[in-house]
Amino acid sequence: MPIEINIQNKLFVVPESNDPCLLWVDYFNALKTAVGIANARTIWLVTWKTNGSSSCTTNGDFNRWLKKNKIDVSNAATRAIADASEIGSNFMGLGKNLSKVASIAVPVTLTLLLAVIGMILWNTAKKADVTDLAMLTPMGKSIGGGIKFLNK
Repeated sequence: MPIEINIQNKLFVVPESNDPCLLWVDYFNALKTAVGIANARTIWLVTWKTNGSSSCTTNGDFNRWLKKNKIDVSNAATRAIADASEIGSNFMGLGKNLSKVASIAVPVTLTLLLAVIGMILWNTAKKADVTDLAMLTPMGKSIGGGIKFLNK
């Protein structure tokens, strides 16, 4: 149920946490018109503290509006999420071709990497002999060490 506040004989409907970000902007603009920008910021911040929408703080446009109006409501974590979502939208919008290249280049690179690792393992296995295999066990290590000691 919406909350109404009375300021200087004017009723204002306070947005709730599930309301869209635009409603919070309109609420601030109505407060600014009625009581001035400094008082509007204070009242808006008080209502935001109790009813604020965390989804708005992850919206890049809303964060730019906050910065423009010198309002700081977000912490470092939500700002980072907003910046990451903004970067993601720029990446998908700006570089559709780039994302296509990445979708092909990543699997090709991984396949080549696996092929190189396979070749290294194959060449190593071809050069291995029985003594190398024996050296992997404790008994083989002791016998191999004893034989080396006797040969000296």
